[in-house]
Amino acid sequence: MKRLFVVGVALVLLGPPLFAQLHACSLCTGMAQRDTLGMEYERAQLVLFGQISNPRFNTQPGAAPGSGSTDFRVEKVLKDTTGRGPWKDIVLPRYLPVLDAKNPPRMLFFCDVIKDRLDPYHGRTASPALLEYLGATLPQRTKPRAQALVAYAKYLDHPDAAVADDAFHEFAKSKDEDVGQASKLLDRALVRRLVQSAKNDPDRLSLFAFLLGGCGDQQDAKSLRALLEPPNPNLARAIDGVLAGYIQLQPKDGWNLAYKHLADRKQQFAVRFAVVRTLRFYHGWQPKDAQAQVLHGLSLIVPDGEFADLAIEDLRQWRNWDLTTSILSQYGKASHAAPITKRSIIRYALTCPLPEARAFVERVRRSDPETVNDLEEYLQFERKR
Repeated sequence: MKRLFVVGVALVLLGPPLFAQLHACSLCTGMAQRDTLGMEYERAQLVLFGQISNPRFNTQPGAAPGSGSTDFRVEKVLKDTTGRGPWKDIVLPRYLPVLDAKNPPRMLFFCDVIKDRLDPYHGRTASPALLEYLGATLPQRTKPRAQALVAYAKYLDHPDAAVADDAFHEFAKSKDEDVGQASKLLDRALVRRLVQSAKNDPDRLSLFAFLLGGCGDQQDAKSLRALLEPPNPNLARAIDGVLAGYIQLQPKDGWNLAYKHLADRKQQFAVRFAVVRTLRFYHGWQPKDAQAQVLHGLSLIVPDGEFADLAIEDLRQWRNWDLTTSILSQYGKASHAAPITKRSIIRYALTCPLPEARAFVERVRRSDPETVNDLEEYLQFERKR
């Protein structure tokens, strides 16, 4: 069974990378799973900005290859909870290359103090624009999340790529509910520009198109519809957000278009999977208001062996048992014989509290006790996490 996987790779200058949990916005599936600057700021004990210079390798006998040190002149202390300042000139325990000695780079370092020693565990090149961005947005983090996202949105098309990228990741790290609320508060002209500039960047187009659905008008609805019919496989990663935005502006036609693609087994996998992601987004954003539409969409793919496990596992995680009869009836069919699909049905039945699910489990236990026992152990582990 074909599956799409996206691997995010983050480059960190100092020490091992610090990966966060998966981002919360389900429209941003293609983005690296790294923390934003604001999240790094909140975690660090000490945040310093300044200029590095004079890198040198450690030439002592027995020194590890590539080890060395670099001078760091602190120009601004953004945060200090250590009580150990002032911080001025620091020797970093890393060799950091300086390509132009006459114009050495300025960097931002996130540090802790461990056993009375400074640990600059994460660092990155930082422009004055990035510093201004942090000064303007860090105070927003104490506000309701949707309001904070409105502030971050102003930087989504910033000419400094690092600023625009971090602002985008603030949306990627936000809950679907917060992104949905923010979409209705944004400047329409700004979001239109963002959509136009992202036509060849499906990861950003997905988010920006959805945001346009929240603040746009019928002219924007036509623009989004043109991106959906016929669907462009090259922009498959963006279809979930484009469709979610179009549904905001044209609910009836948008949902019907979603159902059409889900029911069409000749449609490309990437397109149908994008529609599944749209259903997941609406469940995360409007779990009650969109419940009927999401449930109907999933009901269309439960009988499809290629997609059934996606729908079944979503429903299990959401603890929605409305499609129990349909799900259990797929077990034993040739179309649903793939191990991943059979196990998803059993796992669903083990979690479902309905009598028909318990009876189903006992029947399967008699014919395949090993699989049932394995999945019971898995669910026990899942509950303990």
